[in-house]
Formats: sequence, C-alpha cells, structure tokens
Amino acid sequence: MKRIFAFALVLLMLLMTACGEKAADNNAGEPEPTPEQQGGPAVQNTDEEDDGFPILGLILNDDGSDRANLTMYGFLRTAETLGYASKVFRASDGDGAKNAVEQAKNEGVTAVMIFDPNGKNTAAFEIAAGYGMKVVASYYQCAVSDISAQVIADNDEYYDELARGLAERMVERSLKSGRILVYGRDTAEALAKFDASIKANYPQFIVCEFQRTKDDGQAAIDELADFILNNRDIKGLYAVDVDSSAIAVEARSKAQKTFKSSGAPTPAPTPDATPAPGDTPAYVPNPALLTQIMVTVFGNGLSEANYKLFNDNDIYALCIEPYYEAAAQGTMTLDRLVRGESAASVSKVNRPIVYSDTADKYTAIYEQMKAAFKTED
Repeated sequence: MKRIFAFALVLLMLLMTACGEKAADNNAGEPEPTPEQQGGPAVQNTDEEDDGFPILGLILNDDGSDRANLTMYGFLRTAETLGYASKVFRASDGDGAKNAVEQAKNEGVTAVMIFDPNGKNTAAFEIAAGYGMKVVASYYQCAVSDISAQVIADNDEYYDELARGLAERMVERSLKSGRILVYGRDTAEALAKFDASIKANYPQFIVCEFQRTKDDGQAAIDELADFILNNRDIKGLYAVDVDSSAIAVEARSKAQKTFKSSGAPTPAPTPDATPAPGDTPAYVPNPALLTQIMVTVFGNGLSEANYKLFNDNDIYALCIEPYYEAAAQGTMTLDRLVRGESAASVSKVNRPIVYSDTADKYTAIYEQMKAAFKTED
C-alpha cells in the first residue's frame, strides 16, 4: 500500500509539471538530492533498502550540461519519492557505459535507466538486458528491441505545434502574408516540418531558412542582422539552438536600428524563384511588409539567457526539452516493472511550448536543479 501511495504521489508530481495546465509552485517543499548524489556514482539510501527492495540505477555521461543535470535530478527526486534506493553511475558513452553496467550489476542494481544522446550506448543496453535487468531508455530512442521500455521525447508533434503557434501570432498581428524564418546551425529537420505544417494550416505564409555559419556570437549577430535587413518580409523566426534565441534578438535589434538610421529605400519586391510550368506561382513579398522590421521570435531550450529574454519580452515563446519529465516518467516506469506490472514498450513525453505567463513553473524546476547540483550560471 505504501508503494502504491508513493506511485500516486509521484504521478501527481509529474502531472503538475505538464505544459500549461498546472500550478507554478509545483516543486515547492520537495527534498533536494543529498551530497552523496552529487559525487559519482551517487547513492541515495532509504530505510527500505535493508528490506530487500530493488535498487534503481541511472547511467549517463555527466558532461555538466543542463540536460545531464535535469535527467539526474528527475531520476533522483522521483526515486526518492517512490521510496527506492538509487545510484547514478557517471560514465563516458561507449565503453564507459558498458563498464557502468558491470558496476551496477555488482552493486545490486536490478533496474536501470540509460541516457544515450549520441547513440553510442547500444552495447550497454544489450549487456544490461542480457543480465536480466529491467532496462529503460530515457529521452532518446534506443535501437535495441528487447529492452523493457523506452520513454522518449515526442519530436513529431511539437514542430507542428511550434509552427502553428508562430503563425497564429502573425495572424494576431493582422498579417495576411509574410515569411517565417527557421534559424540555427542545423535547420533541416525543423525546416521540413515547419514547411509542411504551414502549407497545411497557414498557406498565406512562407517558410524559409538561414543557417548560422559563425561561431563567434557577434559575428553570428552581424550575419543574421544583415539577412533580416535585406529580407524585411520575415515576420516570424524560430531559433533552433539553445543559444540562437539571444542571437536572433540582438540581430533583430541591430537590423531595426540600421534600417531606421540609414533611410535605405525599400527595394522592389521580386519573386523568390521562377516556377516551372504547372508549379505554384513564385512567392512575391507584399511591399507593405518591407517598410518595417517586426519579427516575433520563438526560442528553443532551457537556459538562464532564454528565461531572461522572457522577462524582457524579447521572445514570445520557448520550446522546452523535457529531460526532467522523461527521467521522472522513466523512473516511474522502472517502478512498475520491478513490481511486476506491465509498461508500454514506447511512451512519449510532450515537449511543452512555454509562454511568458507559464514560464515560472519550468523556472522552478530549473532553479531547484541548479541548487541541487550547485551549478554556475
């Protein structure tokens, strides 16, 4: 009965962090991981460990990133709430992860979650499954078919939701045409899915891309500002990378200042391309769109900089990678498995789109994670 109550408690806790539906103070009063959890491998002991309850393990490369810290925090916090002993095995991808499986087995871990962002831990999954462990993949999909379960981020629907959200904001601004820019280092996936969504739902708008080529921040700002200045029919922008939101905001500001100070004439609108016979006519910008620079920015990723952009009203929305939520749900899945209950072979965690009025609840998780692991800004 105690285990069932704990499961219900953590389910409630997880639901309270879901996108746009729960209270902002959902994380108040939760215990932080102990100091032992901050040095690896981290161990959390509970009174139940001596009673023969299983030990839950997490294997990941602790590279100091937010995604690693949020994954560890989601795992440790949920395991503690469920009343389990838990251990984090910090190991490099590949051979390090394989060795961590051996260590986990020797230390009595019978159920393990593996975090594999680079696809290098296939052998670790296979070894753990071969030992008869309950094995769950967290956030990233695993190619090994005979593991117990996978709790992965939903990368299919959120692009559509992002594209429609950005287009709807343009409609709210009374725009009847214009372009949406997909910006960042690797834009291919987002570009294809944005384009499909906009064509299906908001055909009055056009999707285009601009790939970042400069590593230096100021150089990146300069090249994007120049592109925006010369493509003033861009009215919406999705920044693919975590650090691209700040680049986009600075580039927008620079382009606006340059345009206002230069008094540059508005060029005659020209088609993007000459269509082949039978194709859709080429896009021609409406001259009215070229008289000012007003770009709504949607960002991606949890970071201090992005939250500051929210507070300053510089970006309109932010897509969150649900590392914490995936780890928490994965830990709950391990709990079901060790208790002999069934679990879906693959379950998906939504990637929430956060607006300024709903950002506080995600900030709370982020701030608690930083405090738990004593990270620096």
